[in-house]
Amino acid sequence: MNLEVELSSSLGNFVPFFLLSYTLLGAGLKYIDAAFDEKTLSIRNAIMISPLIGVLWIFTMIVDEPSSVLLSSIILGVLLRGKIDNIAHSIGLFIIVFVALVVGLKVNFLLLLFLTACAYMDEVGNDIIDGMRKKDRFRDIFLRYFFGRRWLLKVAVLYLALLNLFPMYSLVALILFDESYLLMDEYSRSKLRRKR
Repeated sequence: MNLEVELSSSLGNFVPFFLLSYTLLGAGLKYIDAAFDEKTLSIRNAIMISPLIGVLWIFTMIVDEPSSVLLSSIILGVLLRGKIDNIAHSIGLFIIVFVALVVGLKVNFLLLLFLTACAYMDEVGNDIIDGMRKKDRFRDIFLRYFFGRRWLLKVAVLYLALLNLFPMYSLVALILFDESYLLMDEYSRSKLRRKR
């Protein structure tokens, strides 16, 4: 029995863990982004939490097969978009890849390809709306909301859940991931506003 199966069977379907894990991962990821990109949070703290984020990320992937695909697709989407661009992200990524290779983590290639494409398009859309001028047309408001909250990946996970290829808690976990990311973003912006 390999480590992945052993951990999976011992943890079982412990949904609250996944909900908390995704929430912490989303907030942690944005903390690192805000520290390095906006300089509103501590870079030292970001570097200190990056190994913890990496360990939690890979542990969640190991104990939950849908998470192995979903979290891999998020990594690949941002990697392809060139957004793993600081030392803290690199430390976390190294831990994830190293442990995945050691335990022989396997993912469904077709699901990974599908979700990575969605995650990548979410990143592209998010970059486009960042450069858009704010207009009140429905199309612009919809695009800002849809890509601002990276809904394409969520719609894809919902689709897979309706096909019984993914559990519904994966969608809830992903929503919590993005909402905690956005809350940390708002916290970072509030600190930036106070500085001005």
